[in-house]
Amino acid sequence: MKKMRAGLASAGYVKHDAWVLPENRALLKHVEKQLRQPLMAGSFQLEEHMTTAEKWTIERLHGAFQALDAVASNEITLSLLQGAEPSIKLSMNDYGGLPVFIAVVGEQIIVDTVLVDLESIKDVPRFNDAVLRSRELFPLSSIGIELMPNGQTVYNMFGALSADSSFTNVVTEVAALADNAQRASEAFEHFFR
Repeated sequence: MKKMRAGLASAGYVKHDAWVLPENRALLKHVEKQLRQPLMAGSFQLEEHMTTAEKWTIERLHGAFQALDAVASNEITLSLLQGAEPSIKLSMNDYGGLPVFIAVVGEQIIVDTVLVDLESIKDVPRFNDAVLRSRELFPLSSIGIELMPNGQTVYNMFGALSADSSFTNVVTEVAALADNAQRASEAFEHFFR
């Protein structure tokens, strides 16, 4: 063991202790092996740990979001909306209070926000053409048209992921959507009244 540690140290590795739950020992060993490799593009992913053991429910997601530092520091205001289909509303305070909604629908988690209402578009055909050509501008997000319960037609920006995705991937989807909604508002501003 002493010889192995000396060999690792001479190769430039550093020792670091970690405290984990007993059931996470195997995962820590796997991560340790990954961290002994040079990082490609600044990070690594553990494919087999990209999903959770069970599918998310809206209540479990709400509990997970409550534990986020961004919620504790008020960067995000969180509320659970009850109704026919419960959802989570995240007010993204760093984005002017942008409301982002999360719903668990069957096998998917849907994350969406309203981009603009139809009545606010000056030239709908040209706007639709621009939106359909914007696919590569907004990674992880799509733009669609939706009829709201109040009868208003809106363009919404949304993303979808599996209901057993890791919480990290859900948070990444929310952050990407907020950033993309801001970028889309700026990119399409000349179409708005």
